[in-house]
Amino acid sequence: MATKNTEAEGEPGVEKRKKKKAQQAEDEEAPKSKKRARVEGGSEAVDHVSAADNTEETGKAKKEKASDSVKGQGRGRGKGKPVSAGRGDSSRPSALKMLRPKAGRSHTLSVALPASIIDNCQSFELKAVMVGQIARALTIYAVDEVVLYEDQVDAPKSKDSEGVSKGMAFFVRNLQYLETPQYLRRQLLPEHPDLKKVGLLAPLDAPHHLRKQEKLAYREGAVMNKDASNYPAAPDDESVGCWVNCGIDAPVWVSGEDIPPATRVTVRLQGKIAGKPDEDDGDGFYRGVAVDPREPTLKLGLYWGYQTRIATTLRAAFEECAYEGGYDLTIGTSERGETLGMSKIAKFKHLLIVFGGVGGLEDAVVDGTSGYETATAPSELFNRYMNVCPNQTSRTIRTEEALMITLAALSPHLPER
Repeated sequence: MATKNTEAEGEPGVEKRKKKKAQQAEDEEAPKSKKRARVEGGSEAVDHVSAADNTEETGKAKKEKASDSVKGQGRGRGKGKPVSAGRGDSSRPSALKMLRPKAGRSHTLSVALPASIIDNCQSFELKAVMVGQIARALTIYAVDEVVLYEDQVDAPKSKDSEGVSKGMAFFVRNLQYLETPQYLRRQLLPEHPDLKKVGLLAPLDAPHHLRKQEKLAYREGAVMNKDASNYPAAPDDESVGCWVNCGIDAPVWVSGEDIPPATRVTVRLQGKIAGKPDEDDGDGFYRGVAVDPREPTLKLGLYWGYQTRIATTLRAAFEECAYEGGYDLTIGTSERGETLGMSKIAKFKHLLIVFGGVGGLEDAVVDGTSGYETATAPSELFNRYMNVCPNQTSRTIRTEEALMITLAALSPHLPER
């Protein structure tokens, strides 16, 4: 019995020896190169080389796959399209629509904002960000004119802008900076402490902020300095005229007018650069004509940015209108106004929408800078006195919020822009 138990217990040992011999036989049949590598650098060396080769192959495969996806050769059901080349691409429906010529329009939309809302911000950065939000709203809803009016008699005065408050000067500088096309800012706008945070602000991407390669009949430009080293010679037989920087690969010659340097002009372009492939550029350089800034809107229906106007009083916001005949429809916004539907907006040629500050239009009217008697009812100054957000669930709506709410509510009921 003892012997039987010993043999039974020894059977596993026999199996282990057989497996060990089989493993040795497999090792002897391994490739000589692998044996040599193990002898020279150990088994770890071979493993590292193999891993590196695999990693390199995997990386190449990933690059090839990524390249295929860029070319539109993905494996999905869709056909695939080339990836956008970046900011130069204008294939978005909104970009194509806003640059497409339409029937000209002569009606205008203006808004009036109080300068005091700048002083209500808690920091310099918040002041800049708020102006950026307002500029974006003006551009999105195609506002043609923004009127900034003084509404606090005791507001701190600007040290370098005579006759206006410190908040007004900051407001105007930042609005004008954002409205100016990027390629003209260095030439037209000098450095100023009020502009030190403009880098925080989102660009407007307005129709007149054209990319270098985009072709349109009009462009904004700035007259070049004749004393500059890069100022080209005048064309033959044309002594009267000037070269204008329009943000393209070469200056544009505007003949017949000697405009002072560093003056911003709207230029109607000629030839292929204006998007007219059938027209020849002729002399080997670009030509254009200086026109009224409203011409792109009047003739082609293009939105061409907003004009910024300063009003020293609320009364001046109405009476110093730049349009012939003045504003024929005025709307005041207040939570004390009527809550009738927006669809009842009358037809107009020049519309002005006025917003109040922290205390609303009621405080703006009784302030010493308003130009009105203190007993004047704000509702008497407007054709419509409206509450555009009657169901608000916040005690206050900030002016920049009221601007966006009002323009969004009115937009469907205004003529196409």
